[in-house]
Amino acid sequence: MSLEERLARAVREAVREAYGVELDGIHVERPNDPRHGDFATNVALANARVFRRNPREVAGGVADAFDAPFVEKTEVAGPGFVNFWLRPAALWSEVESLLQQGEGYGREEPSGDPIILEYVSANPTGPMTVGHGRQAAYGDSLARLLAASGKNVFREYYFNDGGNQIRLFGESVAARYAGIYGREWPVSDPESLYKGEYTGEIARDLSEEYGERFLQMDPEEALPEISAFATRWCMDDIKKTLARSRVAFDGYFNEKSLYESGEIEDVLQKLREGGYAYESEGALWLASTRFGDDRDRVLVKSDGTYTYMAPDVAYHLNKRSRGFKTAVDILGADHAGYPPRIRAGLVALGIPEDFFDVELVRLVKLVRGGEQVKVSKRAGNFVTLDELLDEVGEDAARYFYVRSSHRTEMNFDLDLAVQQSDENPVYYVQYAHARIASIFRRAELDESGIKEAPDGDIAPEERILVLELLDFPRVVRNAAARREVHPLPTYLETLATRFHQFYTVHRVLVDDEKVRQRRLALCAATKTVLRSGLDLLGVSAPERM
Repeated sequence: MSLEERLARAVREAVREAYGVELDGIHVERPNDPRHGDFATNVALANARVFRRNPREVAGGVADAFDAPFVEKTEVAGPGFVNFWLRPAALWSEVESLLQQGEGYGREEPSGDPIILEYVSANPTGPMTVGHGRQAAYGDSLARLLAASGKNVFREYYFNDGGNQIRLFGESVAARYAGIYGREWPVSDPESLYKGEYTGEIARDLSEEYGERFLQMDPEEALPEISAFATRWCMDDIKKTLARSRVAFDGYFNEKSLYESGEIEDVLQKLREGGYAYESEGALWLASTRFGDDRDRVLVKSDGTYTYMAPDVAYHLNKRSRGFKTAVDILGADHAGYPPRIRAGLVALGIPEDFFDVELVRLVKLVRGGEQVKVSKRAGNFVTLDELLDEVGEDAARYFYVRSSHRTEMNFDLDLAVQQSDENPVYYVQYAHARIASIFRRAELDESGIKEAPDGDIAPEERILVLELLDFPRVVRNAAARREVHPLPTYLETLATRFHQFYTVHRVLVDDEKVRQRRLALCAATKTVLRSGLDLLGVSAPERM
């Protein structure tokens, strides 16, 4: 049980003792100003209607009846707050508990219904972009946070390897392939071809492996093979970039399998039988307005081809059939109209409305010298994630991507990301970890062996640092519940500041054995939390810098 939970229980007992009232949901938190105590409660203000008396008077009664051996002092403040100061022994005991839990501190064992988290899902028609990179960093970090908060998470990547876009991509590669031999390839729409230099790379690899074989075939027979080669090439390229970015998946799902298995047709038949799909203007429509969408959506076009709706509904039904109770998709901001359409199809098939949810990740702009960077040497009209990683490194990319809310647009400052100074937030946090590692090297100790924090006095800087450390489980839990990652970098930067402030004022390796042991314990605890927090972001925790 956390200190907040123990305090809330003691406050509840004090309210019962003083006023004979049973309260639920008592709120205890750390005040912004440490002069207002280690923790505070607004129970008198929040329940003014229950008490029917002056909140400050109620707070006084609660303070008088309050009894908890780990609290040193209580104080009534303002219009009705009760502030608490903890005994040093209680704080050192919490540090000791943290050390004994080690890497498990702030983490819970997975349990409950499984969640499928789908993210990135970039089409295999080119390299990953910096926009995909933000989705990847957010998705992977969110998966780690959800798992740390006790959720059963399955990470999935959905490859859109079917439909007209794959044909256009195949034609783009085929045209470059034919050009190698001074030939032309018939294309359906020259203006829609993929123009990035990577299509030339694929064409050259195709030529090296197959020579002129496809030029000797009928183009319509050769194109599926060329398209398959090109999509495999891109899928391999995407997977290499993901691995480099420390982004992991438990499974990959191919859109083509939905065509081959007949699942799309099964979904369409069920919608027809349920009266939720109808024919009009030669097309098959989903009556999605009956489920909150702004208009009905086409499932099958008049030429007999599927819109994206048909395979996407089938895919999410497939997720449900695999036993997942919640499906969360992480998509780009241009998919804002996507959730109600897919949800309508699923509800029509009898799936609960709360099964499917979406997190939209807003745009990212690369900025250098105050100017936006728009063009890539390799891809032409966009910048690839690999190019970003080449410039700033994996740590800075992962950290900067999730430092601001995924629900807001971000400017990625390339100049700041490569600075080795306190102005660079990831460097600042990593340096705190490396600084602690250097302390233990000087002490010729392995911090993993430190499991005790002897009782004794606690300086103001030590107290603030301890309280910050004890906030880690709450930060992880709340971030996961809100599906937000950015509170964690904010927390780590604050923790690093608290440590640097402590280290500036207090020597660690002092002659007094008890003081030395306490401060080494505090350093070991801080190093543990910094490393654990950085790991949740997919960022390394260096021992030297």
